[in-house]
Amino acid sequence: MADVTSRLERNTQVTTSDDWEKRRPRLESLIKPLLEKQAGFKGIDIQWSDGRLVEITSWDSEENCRNYIRNGGAATVATYADQAVPTAAYPNGTWVRSNSF
Repeated sequence: MADVTSRLERNTQVTTSDDWEKRRPRLESLIKPLLEKQAGFKGIDIQWSDGRLVEITSWDSEENCRNYIRNGGAATVATYADQAVPTAAYPNGTWVRSNSF
């Protein structure tokens, strides 16, 4: 069975790869402990390119992924992530989530 994934993409205020590399350790230290407490969490892949942050989380089941999204886990992680890598200002701060079940 293939991994269940949830992909969150958003535009950020980070505009250079140097700035991204400085912020990445803080981002990881803030969100990984939260994710590791979520039932069924398997891993995260964090990517950044041209001001766009992509977080892809992997889950052991569709149910655990949905619970993460619907029961507040994803919102909590997003809030912490926004502290380390702020979202771009309106109207450029679009967030898009997609799932693979």
